[in-house]
Amino acid sequence: MPTYTLAAIPAASHGSLISCSSPYRYRQKRIEAADLAGIRAAVAEYGARLHDDYPDASFLVSVTPERGSEHPEGFCDARWKGSLGTEHWIRVIPEETPFKAYLTQVEAMLAHEVRS
Repeated sequence: MPTYTLAAIPAASHGSLISCSSPYRYRQKRIEAADLAGIRAAVAEYGARLHDDYPDASFLVSVTPERGSEHPEGFCDARWKGSLGTEHWIRVIPEETPFKAYLTQVEAMLAHEVRS
């Protein structure tokens, strides 16, 4: 079965513009999913759990296929078009809020281990 790594990437939006933090990945989780519906379900569950643990964090969910792992037809297209639900937890921040400063705060939140 295809294997993926889900991870949180601090991200925020000023309307139509989305900015992400450094390439660090937080709270990585390995999943197996046979099809796009399985990936979407895993992303939704993972994102909801992170949101529960870090309610003030603004993030997107990265979905990375394991090297050499086959993935379902349409995966690349779905990932690039955003139809896997990975951006659901991105907050829109005020225009005057600098992305870098805001994302640094989110990185600090996600770097702190929460035991729930």
